[in-house]
Amino acid sequence: MEDRALVKSGAGVTAVASVTGCHGVLDVFLLALDIDASTVPRPPIPRVEAVEPFLPARVGADPATDHGVRPAVLLAYRHIVDRAHPDVSFGVSTGALRSGSTTARPYVGAPATCVSLWEIPGHGLVLALEALTDKSPLVGRRIDPLQDRDGQGFRPTVDGFLAPFGLTSSASLEDLFPGINRMMPAPTTYRPLHEIVVHRHRGVGDREVVEALMVEVVSSGGERVRDLVDGSTTGPTARAAARTWGVVWGWDRVRLVDVPAQPGAAIAVREDSGAVLLDLEATAVDSDYTTRGTGEMIFGLLSWVAMRASCSRDFWQVLAHLRNHEDLDGDRLRAALDDVAAMQARKMERVLLRKESIRDDRFPSWTQPTQLRSVLVRRVADEIADLDGELAEAAEVIEHAVRRSVELRGQHHSRLARAWSAAASVIAVVALFAALAAVPAESEPTLFPHWLYAFSVTLALTVVAITVAVLWRRR
Repeated sequence: MEDRALVKSGAGVTAVASVTGCHGVLDVFLLALDIDASTVPRPPIPRVEAVEPFLPARVGADPATDHGVRPAVLLAYRHIVDRAHPDVSFGVSTGALRSGSTTARPYVGAPATCVSLWEIPGHGLVLALEALTDKSPLVGRRIDPLQDRDGQGFRPTVDGFLAPFGLTSSASLEDLFPGINRMMPAPTTYRPLHEIVVHRHRGVGDREVVEALMVEVVSSGGERVRDLVDGSTTGPTARAAARTWGVVWGWDRVRLVDVPAQPGAAIAVREDSGAVLLDLEATAVDSDYTTRGTGEMIFGLLSWVAMRASCSRDFWQVLAHLRNHEDLDGDRLRAALDDVAAMQARKMERVLLRKESIRDDRFPSWTQPTQLRSVLVRRVADEIADLDGELAEAAEVIEHAVRRSVELRGQHHSRLARAWSAAASVIAVVALFAALAAVPAESEPTLFPHWLYAFSVTLALTVVAITVAVLWRRR
């Protein structure tokens, strides 16, 4: 049985008394949105310390740099506190508190929920849903927040996060953040959330999977990690999951540091890297969520979710062009070329930034903000590389269709040009004949006494002009 925190009432680290463990659970659901991310220029929102321990409090934690992944930009947020329930403590591993070897202290405060909207430059929007409670966990085998099957999974999960605000997954961005349409003047801001999510390029069977990431942060999760990683995949629970979700996801034990707060501790990462159980026991003994590294690890996942979703967006765009390649003409032709160019740019950015994850190895005794993101990037690197290869081949097909369309249009224009040239030649000959026939002489009404003479001169001049043109082209 896990120890629970013994805390006094109040908020913040100053309210901590004798603490032997933290019982608060932070659930974070990062959801990629398929919406135009162009924003009206506005000053950046500074760090919002009042919403600790949620993501808006992480703004500006790292200095701005152009040498790595561009940091997420906060566009809007909402925060609500549940004063009707007892305070919870959160953010420090139980092992560190028991040993007394760290000066870190837990965050202590009332249960709360935060919803925030982020733009990742060049890759789109991410909606972050966060809840700090002591309720039953969301990460496990019984539920899959990334699937939406018969009213289970995705929508109930989103409904749970939005319930404190009186909203559901049918709410729009405008409902969540009134006035957001002035920043992003797009009709999609009024569509329900479940309609503007990005779907992964590969689902489960014939069911789509949402591009999102569920992370659950606990202070002492060793037993749950063992259940997820070592649990049976053929027992009653696994069979029930297979019937409900069409798949039994495997889980892997992943070490973050060589010397964790609890010896042997690790985190659990789902097979598809769509869910993570982050046990703070697996971080360094001196780390905590609010001030030393761990919270920044979650902040770094915003850009990861957006970059992974951009791969799937590219997939669906390219697939739509392939399915209608016969109609690539006019505006659709220009749109296809723009999409391919943007896709190639995002692909190269992913390739160039992959070096960050390759070189970001485990650290022996401290926690780095990029560690968790690097773990996820490395786990799906082969999958993303395969998808980028497929997209490159698809882009070649589209470009071939574009070239063929241009060639056909060129042939059509050439036929029209030849037809107009022939018509112009006939008109020129007739005009020359008429002009010669109508030229007056000094003693005659016209220069030629009979039209046949004018016709002969016109024909001779036309033959000479054609001969000169042919000889000139052969030079």
